[in-house]
Amino acid sequence: MSIPQGLLPFQLIEDASNVLITSFGGLPLVMETFRALGLADSIQKHLPILQREGKYREADYVESFVSVFAAGGECVDDFERLRTDEGLKKLGLRVPSPESVRWFLNAFHEEEPLQGRLPHEALIPEETAWLQGLRAVLKDLIGKALRKSKPLQATIDLDATVVESYKREAYWTYLGERGYQPVIAYWAEEDLLVADQFRDGNVPAGMELLAVLQEAISVLPPTVRLIRVRSDTAAYRHDLLDWCRKEVTGRPRIEFAISAEVTEELRAAIQALPEETWKPLRKVTDQGLVIGRKEWAEVEFVPTKPSRKKQMEPDRYLAIRIEPAQRELFGDGTPYHYFAVVTNMWRWHGEKLLQWQRERCGTVEKVHDVLKNDLAGGVLPAKRFFANAAWWRLNVLTYNVLAVMKRKALPSSWWPVRLKTLRYHLLGIAARIIEHGRRLFLKIANHHPSFLLYKEAREKLLLFSSA
Repeated sequence: MSIPQGLLPFQLIEDASNVLITSFGGLPLVMETFRALGLADSIQKHLPILQREGKYREADYVESFVSVFAAGGECVDDFERLRTDEGLKKLGLRVPSPESVRWFLNAFHEEEPLQGRLPHEALIPEETAWLQGLRAVLKDLIGKALRKSKPLQATIDLDATVVESYKREAYWTYLGERGYQPVIAYWAEEDLLVADQFRDGNVPAGMELLAVLQEAISVLPPTVRLIRVRSDTAAYRHDLLDWCRKEVTGRPRIEFAISAEVTEELRAAIQALPEETWKPLRKVTDQGLVIGRKEWAEVEFVPTKPSRKKQMEPDRYLAIRIEPAQRELFGDGTPYHYFAVVTNMWRWHGEKLLQWQRERCGTVEKVHDVLKNDLAGGVLPAKRFFANAAWWRLNVLTYNVLAVMKRKALPSSWWPVRLKTLRYHLLGIAARIIEHGRRLFLKIANHHPSFLLYKEAREKLLLFSSA
C-alpha cells in the first residue's frame, strides 16, 4: 500500500516527459498586446542602450519587464522564473538573466544630474537620456492605443504616493519613513497613465507639479478640446492655477476642481456663512443618493496672494463641513471639520461638482494601489536613484499595456477588474505547447471557463494590430 506524501490522498511524482507545459498560459495575450502596439520599433528608436548586437535586444528586456510584472513578479530575481519556463520561451518570450536585468536598470543611472541632492533639500533632478527615451516609448504607446478613436475630452487626475524603502540612499518622507514619492497623471476616461515623475521622499507633492501636468497634456491626441484637472491640495499652487486659467490659442480649454488649502482667511469666510446656506452633501452609492453627515455651501473668497489676472473670471470656492458622528469636538476644538474645493467650473451644480471631484479617490488612488501592490512599483530594487526611476516607469508602461489589452481585447465588463482578478481568471491558465507539422499550438482544456474569452481576445488583438 502506497503512503501519501501529504494530507491529501495523492503522491507527488516528477514528470520526465518532454511535454512543454506552462502555468502562465494567458501571458501570451500580454505579449501580443505589447507587439500589437508596435513597442519593439518604438524601443529600438528611443532606447538604444546596448552598444553591440547580443543575445537580447532592448525590446526583449522591456517585454520581459512587462511580462514578469504582469505575471506577479516583484523583484529582479523573479525574472528567473519566466526565464526557465520553456513553454513561454517556445512561444517567443525572451527573458534575460537577473544579472543582465540589473545591468539594464543601472544603465539608466547617471550621477551628474544628482549633484546638489541632499536629504534636507528638495531636488527634482533632470531625467537621464535613457529615462527620457523610456518616456518617449510611453508616449508612442498612448498614441498607438488611441489611433482608431477620437476622444474629445480628457479628465486628468494628479496624485503623489509614498513608496517605502529601507535603503540608506532613500530620504525621509513626510510620513516619517524612508522612501520615494513619485507623481502620476492619470487619464480617467481611457484608463491610461499619461505622465509620471519619480521623486525623492523629501520632495513635497506640490513641488513643480505644473511640469507634470504639462507633460500629461502634451501627449493627448489633437482631438481633445476640453481638459478637466482634478487633484488634492498638492495642486493648489498659484503657478498651476494661473496656467490652467490662461486662455491660449490652439490649446484646449482647461477646467479644474482642486482641493484648496483651508487657510485662516478661508476658514473665517466659511464659518461666517449663514446656517441656511448649508445643504446636505449626499453620497452616491449602489442604492442611490444617501445623506451622510457632510454639508456643502458656496463661499465667496479671494486669496490675498495674487493668483489671477484682473480680466480673468473669478474662481469659485465650495466649502464642505463634516460633523463628528458622536457630536464631539474635533482635536482643534471646533464642532466641524472643514474642506474646500476651488474651481473655474461655474455651470455645474455645486453638489454634482463636489461628488465628481471626489471620484478621483476611486481612480488615481486606485491606480497607485495597483502600481504598488498588484504590480511591482512598491518594491524598488536598487540603491541608484535613476535605476529605481526606470523600474517605476516600466511599471507605468506595464499598467498601460494591460489597460490596452482589457480595452481592446476583452468585453467591457472586464475593463474595471483589478490585475489580480485578471491573473486568477486569464493569465494563470495552465496550457500545453505542442509543435506539429511545423506549426505551434497552445492547448487549453476546452471546458476551461476562460477558453472562449481567450480565443476572442486573440482575434480582437489581431484586428487591432492590423488596423
